[in-house]
Amino acid sequence: MYLKRYIWLYINPNFFTLMAIDYTILTDLAQCDAADADVTFELKTFAARDINADVADERADRSKTDITAQLSKVTGEISSLDYRLAEPGLDAKVLSDLTDEREALVVLRKKLTKCSQQVTGTNRFLAQVDVEQIAQQVALLTTVKAGIATRRAALSS
Repeated sequence: MYLKRYIWLYINPNFFTLMAIDYTILTDLAQCDAADADVTFELKTFAARDINADVADERADRSKTDITAQLSKVTGEISSLDYRLAEPGLDAKVLSDLTDEREALVVLRKKLTKCSQQVTGTNRFLAQVDVEQIAQQVALLTTVKAGIATRRAALSS
């Protein structure tokens, strides 16, 4: 558990470069085993985050496809209503009903457009940042596990 504090302390936040980790802090085999168990657990949590990111990405792709199809349908319906509204001789009731229906579809189109932007905008970018963070953290933790194993071997001899 105490190893987690040391790992983040060794990352320089200004340059994002990794500094050497002092494995001599681990003074006996029990500490090496505990540190290894903690790092293994951390790796499992990042593996779970990676899977969740993949699922979220797939969901976003599917949502984008669904939204695009809905947007296309609504735009077609608006065009159809525009055509009908241009017909001469519509009575006031029909004209009012068609105008109301068109306005409702315009509102729906705006909503779908906003949803589409959310699926493809900043959220998508931040998901990519998270994926990169996971990859770097997994690489760091894998290196730490190797360092712990080396330290454990040195203590065993």
